[in-house]
Amino acid sequence: MESKEPLDTSMLSQMQANNQKALLFLMKKYDQMLFRYINARINSPENAQEAVQDIFITLWNNRYGINITDTLSPYLYKAAKNKVVDYYLAANREIVNYEALLPEYDAEVAPAADESIMATELQDWFSNEVEKMPESIKNVFTLSRHEQLPVKDIAARLSLSEQTVKNNLTIALKRLQMRFNRMESISLLLVVLKTFFSR
Repeated sequence: MESKEPLDTSMLSQMQANNQKALLFLMKKYDQMLFRYINARINSPENAQEAVQDIFITLWNNRYGINITDTLSPYLYKAAKNKVVDYYLAANREIVNYEALLPEYDAEVAPAADESIMATELQDWFSNEVEKMPESIKNVFTLSRHEQLPVKDIAARLSLSEQTVKNNLTIALKRLQMRFNRMESISLLLVVLKTFFSR
């Protein structure tokens, strides 16, 4: 008996033939699951909904480069995890329960001793990345991150407008975000999040 092509594979093939109805089908199939996953971790329905929309827009835009043999779930949930990380990094928000970001990888988290060593190495790496920033951006970021000064106080101390301070913080965080996004190790990423974004 001839086996049928997996449904998601069929839908992806139709998407690659520019069939937008296939995308709508996948959205109906996965959007609520992705929404619940993201919202449970960021507690912001509006941002979670926006993140889900972005995931499917990206799915459509990247449809020709996606190869699957069965289901789109791994691709979509990886995208959802990235959205959660992006949410916190983009606005320098605190991650209270960082382990919840990637629960299925808990077993891969380094033991306490190794984590301590890794955290020390990451602190050095982080400091080096900050040092590489342009002076004005580095100064703003340092006052915000290490001295915990609000935008208004940073602007006064550096004789800058508050908007300039906000712009420099955004640039600094996007720069760090790009570096973090290149990390392939789940354990390493978790330690990064714990070390720098759960204070």
